[in-house]
Amino acid sequence: MILFIFLALILLLDGAAIYFHSTGKIALWLSGIVMGVLAPILGYSLGFVFLQLSRTFDPTSTHEGAGYAGAFIVLGLLANAMIFFIIGIIIKIVHYFKSK
Repeated sequence: MILFIFLALILLLDGAAIYFHSTGKIALWLSGIVMGVLAPILGYSLGFVFLQLSRTFDPTSTHEGAGYAGAFIVLGLLANAMIFFIIGIIIKIVHYFKSK
């Protein structure tokens, strides 16, 4: 379930970033910054939801898995955001030198 949510978030954020970049509305590096800001919010929110689900199904457990799942999602989304930021900067540099 966690992997499915992670992949859905990656596809949603990547699809939106590529769509907005291809239409010229938002630069790719700016999408990377927005993703980097949204990643902890999404990850901690999902970690909280996983914790509540874990407490519902097994109240005697220590519930470490919910924290690990939230951390995994945050780190994956942050890595994705960094890749978009770096690719956006490279695209800007290439366009700058091509225009000269």
